[in-house]
Amino acid sequence: MVIKEGLLFEFLKYMVNRCYCLLIPDYRSFSVEKRVKKMLDSYEEKFGYRMDINHPKTYTEKIQWYKAFYTGDGHLDRIVDKHLFKQYVKEKVGDGYTIPLIGVWTDVKSLEKDWANLPEEFCLKSNVKYGGSWVEFIHKKSEVNFKKKKWEWAQWLLYKWSLINGFTVAYYNCTPKILAEQYVENVKDQLFDYKVMCFDGQPFCIEAAKERFGSDGPSFTFYDLEWKKLDVTSGHHPNEDIPHPNHLGEMLEIAKKLSEGFPHVRVDFFDTPEKLYVAEMTFFTGGGYSYYEPQSFNIQMGELFKLPIESQEV
Repeated sequence: MVIKEGLLFEFLKYMVNRCYCLLIPDYRSFSVEKRVKKMLDSYEEKFGYRMDINHPKTYTEKIQWYKAFYTGDGHLDRIVDKHLFKQYVKEKVGDGYTIPLIGVWTDVKSLEKDWANLPEEFCLKSNVKYGGSWVEFIHKKSEVNFKKKKWEWAQWLLYKWSLINGFTVAYYNCTPKILAEQYVENVKDQLFDYKVMCFDGQPFCIEAAKERFGSDGPSFTFYDLEWKKLDVTSGHHPNEDIPHPNHLGEMLEIAKKLSEGFPHVRVDFFDTPEKLYVAEMTFFTGGGYSYYEPQSFNIQMGELFKLPIESQEV
């Protein structure tokens, strides 16, 4: 009876959320002016002032312009999509630098059909979500109640709950998918996340994260390219010492190649003792809503961030 109640609850939650999505506006149908106004409203609510979209100065301000207009000559969707970006990385730096893909699905019925053939341990994730959400590590597949979990995973395919339905035009041509990747861990069961901030193809600094998928949220610590800790914090996240990457030189070289041709991109890595992986490429860090202390760091990154702003004004 408990199992049936659990199944019913998950199904009803899915149906309620699916119906709720019908009430959420589709941002892709908005005019540029309307979408930018709503985005600037959000920024003002967060930071307490109205920024000028045509003359952004700080890093967080320029991220807003980036979200509203930048599409990388129309091909950015194949990089922000966590599935398609694997092929992009392969083309730029060679094979073997992304976590091996086991499968990809656009509906839960297809996932259910393939479930028996999946390994006992793997990682499920959305291709169009951020911040470690919509990621689930399956350690014992044989103990998973698929009929219950599938309704939760089906919500990952509701595009209005994803980055597709927001202020960021680069996601507008993406299709929601569920990915299964090989499970990767380091010797201490702690997978660190190293994020290389790049501007115009040049690495600037490294934002290192610990407990990326922990219940209490991650800690973020900033380092220069020689792994000297910077006196910078991001929001209320703890600022803890992070181990020196095993493959720092290789990490910076790959970040340089992958960031070539973009005004700004953050190249994220998982660095295990055995191998370096490119986790994703992030163009819109924190949605441009991160608090940086000191403020001079936000200003400094803004000065490095050269936008093609003459190509688009509102």
